[in-house]
Amino acid sequence: MFQWRTDCIKLHKKDELLSLDREGRISYSLVANILYTNVWGIKRMAGEVAGDIAISEIMQSLRRIIKSIQDYYQEVSENFGVTGPQLWALKTISHHDSLSLSELSQKMYLHPSTITGVIDRLEKKGYVKRNRNQGDRRVVCVALTAKGKSLVGRAPNPIQGKMIYGLRKLNRGELGGIYASVQRLVEIMEAQNVRATFFFDEE
Repeated sequence: MFQWRTDCIKLHKKDELLSLDREGRISYSLVANILYTNVWGIKRMAGEVAGDIAISEIMQSLRRIIKSIQDYYQEVSENFGVTGPQLWALKTISHHDSLSLSELSQKMYLHPSTITGVIDRLEKKGYVKRNRNQGDRRVVCVALTAKGKSLVGRAPNPIQGKMIYGLRKLNRGELGGIYASVQRLVEIMEAQNVRATFFFDEE
């Protein structure tokens, strides 16, 4: 237990901490330094713990997202015989009588050449058909066949569409925050030059 003797403690300056007394008893300044060091150490430890928790939660959230996409792709492939991107294209076309390849690529946020490959495979399976635009014969439009409409009616909604729909509902600040965070993750993973058209499927 600390013992205090106020009669032996000297105050050197008005705002200066008190020094050791003549008998070597602990001073106010020493106690203050101990308390400051301990409090600062606790705060630093709390910050480190909070940082570890945040990293753990970020990793777990990424695992959940990846796992949900994997499960969805597997379900679509096993139960409907198409890939995730193919179903996404079918669902997008189903909201319109027909779409040009350019319009479809814009709605799916994909390059037109990528869309062409997806539509080629869907046409071979009998789910879509190509037609010339009546107003401009140079424009090729895509529409669902009866078989395609049947599949769309039975299949679940595309997970990519769910993500895009959710992002569109965010305000500019929220969207900007997610954009900056995801871009930083890409830099951390050194994946800036990785070409990735779809999540898992190679179309």
